[in-house]
Amino acid sequence: MNKFLAATTILLITATTALAGSFTFPSDEPAATVEIPDDWQPTETDYGVEANSPDAGTYISFDIAGAEDMDQVMTDVFGFLEENGVVPDPASQKESKDQLNGMPFETIDWKGTDKDGPVSIGVGIIGLSDEKIAIVTYWASTETEAQNMPEVGKILATLKPAG
Repeated sequence: MNKFLAATTILLITATTALAGSFTFPSDEPAATVEIPDDWQPTETDYGVEANSPDAGTYISFDIAGAEDMDQVMTDVFGFLEENGVVPDPASQKESKDQLNGMPFETIDWKGTDKDGPVSIGVGIIGLSDEKIAIVTYWASTETEAQNMPEVGKILATLKPAG
């Protein structure tokens, strides 16, 4: 099991923190909620919400897609990584399946680089309902990943379908 999913699983069991509040997204057609600390400076995106750790070493986003826009959302996710100079190493690709908060969770992870050096990259697909999925994009400097992973796990532990 990959490091991102393993840490998430462990932290889901032990997560306790004072989080900023709940973001219901996307705002025009709410499909999910997640809690992100204020110091991660969460902001709304076209399809969801994104945030950066206070040290700017870890980025996480949550996007919603349905059958009608899944291809576009996935194209946007990989386009965003490319625009930010995030280059995955195809030889390092790992795939896994698990559960996250009782929902099916599939991840693809890579090692790679960005303008600052080595990074870990992850894209996860979480089944919110028969009609909607959440796509989690994760990108972290290998220097600061370990210190931010507990908070990432706590954030993931709050993800749930809206309503």
